[in-house]
Amino acid sequence: RRFIEGVRELDQVTVNGLLPDAPYGEGTAAHIVSVSFAGVRSEVLLHALEDKGIYVSAGSACSAHKPQPSATLKAIGVDKSLLDSTMRFSFSVFTTEEEIDVCLRALYNIVPMLRRYSRR
Repeated sequence: RRFIEGVRELDQVTVNGLLPDAPYGEGTAAHIVSVSFAGVRSEVLLHALEDKGIYVSAGSACSAHKPQPSATLKAIGVDKSLLDSTMRFSFSVFTTEEEIDVCLRALYNIVPMLRRYSRR
């Protein structure tokens, strides 16, 4: 929940797959959060986070290593324009609040910078 609330503070961000009016985590895998960052290619953001020691995935797990857009993301209603801008963040019982905060601070710095240099 801390990550979702924090990432929503960024402009043009969509947290995918959450059911409207459902309690947090209901109907979803609570340890995996799919987020679309409009105007930022997921591969570029992935490498920028990697440079900070933060390891995430692009797209959906069901589309890993496939060149075409994720059918899973399409099925859950992710807008076509966001398919190449979607990241998957995974958490465990061992993930600390400090680690979440480090990730959020990195996103707050990196996402606006990448948008400034985006060709979209």
